[in-house]
Amino acid sequence: MNTTLIKNITINNKIYILSLEYILGLFEGDGSIYIQLKPNSTHKTGKQVILNWDIHQHAVDKDLLQAISIYLGCGKVEIGRKVGNPDTWVYRFRISNQKDIINILLPILKSDSMLLNKREHDKNLFLEVCNLIQNKEHITIEGQEKIINITSNLSHKLNLENKLMLSDTPNVNLNKHRITGFTDAEGNFSFNLYSKKEDSNKTYVNFTFSITQENTEIKFLTNLVTFFNCGQVYTGNEGQGRYYVSNRNDIINKIIPFFESNKLQTIKQYSFLKFKKALEICTNNKPLLQNNIDELNLLLSDKTNSRPIK
Repeated sequence: MNTTLIKNITINNKIYILSLEYILGLFEGDGSIYIQLKPNSTHKTGKQVILNWDIHQHAVDKDLLQAISIYLGCGKVEIGRKVGNPDTWVYRFRISNQKDIINILLPILKSDSMLLNKREHDKNLFLEVCNLIQNKEHITIEGQEKIINITSNLSHKLNLENKLMLSDTPNVNLNKHRITGFTDAEGNFSFNLYSKKEDSNKTYVNFTFSITQENTEIKFLTNLVTFFNCGQVYTGNEGQGRYYVSNRNDIINKIIPFFESNKLQTIKQYSFLKFKKALEICTNNKPLLQNNIDELNLLLSDKTNSRPIK
């Protein structure tokens, strides 16, 4: 499938603009790979190989998952986790049918590298298992032992030290579709009001666009600096790295225009719109008057369009 092919898919009067690059970006942030040997008495080895490729979203964005299913022509959308009220449930788009994995998903994964080291690592392990299935080795005890060994090396089973030893991903050409998808999954648009001790009567506002990953993904975070031509990378002591843009001119001239041209498609679009509105208030009103401050606080307190709390 052409990774640059763009399709407009309408669900419940909302148009989703999808490409494979966008879908892969969303998967890297909000997806998972699942490989399991499940007991099954009908198989001669007593076990059946189960493969799942998932993307997760909260209930508010389940239509996006349905649009992805239509775009790819496979998979299904189902409830992944029931916690609290139905509007806080988590849904997943899942490809689990072996023919769909081999005939549709496999060519996609073979043709494109992942942005994150851990995702590239897991993708390659997933491809190894698919290769065993194509060669019919998965129905033998020896082949299933190979699969057990492969699954033991999936990134979620590795500690931070072992993750740091993973090979860097190939040089992936970052593009607007992949970054938009990844931001829909992992991006954060935030602003806060504060005052200074020496000038407590004046209100200041900080704006930050950020993407956080483990320290194992510093290469990717550093590549974002080049991609957006702005921002910095911070590495913490608790295993996290963070790409962030806090310079207001960079946000106004680079970040805002990018996401105006490349619209986010999850509930995160509303976070972006509130972020943009707050920035406009601060740009158009100098100094900030009390009614401006009240409007900013109202934007901060508005949880109507925020992602539900897990």
